[in-house]
Amino acid sequence: MVPYVLLGTALLLSLVSPWIHRRVRRHWAERDQRVAAEHRRLQLVNATDWAISMSVRESLNRQVTDWRAPRIMLISAADVTRRAEDDFNLQISREEAHALLMNRLEFRGHLQTTLVTDDHDQQEGTT
Repeated sequence: MVPYVLLGTALLLSLVSPWIHRRVRRHWAERDQRVAAEHRRLQLVNATDWAISMSVRESLNRQVTDWRAPRIMLISAADVTRRAEDDFNLQISREEAHALLMNRLEFRGHLQTTLVTDDHDQQEGTT
């Protein structure tokens, strides 16, 4: 009777294994897509943060004649795009770069400072 149980188990496994294999492959493919998307997002955030840091350094290094005047930070979506292309070889659109820039500026608390960018939104003023 033991050989029949083993034979039945082997037959059941041989019938079910293709289904299990497809499920496992699909799971790994979905996981790989999620990991790749997260990796790209982190690279874009890093590129944006570097562009902002360079802009802050430039604004601090600029010679000031009137100490009462606020420091002006100059940054553009092109800076973010250039940094993403140079450092990570990523091609991003201007709109995506602008959205990332505004998100990171808000996160880092630079939206309260005097900010000059290359984009202008009619509803919100200078952005």
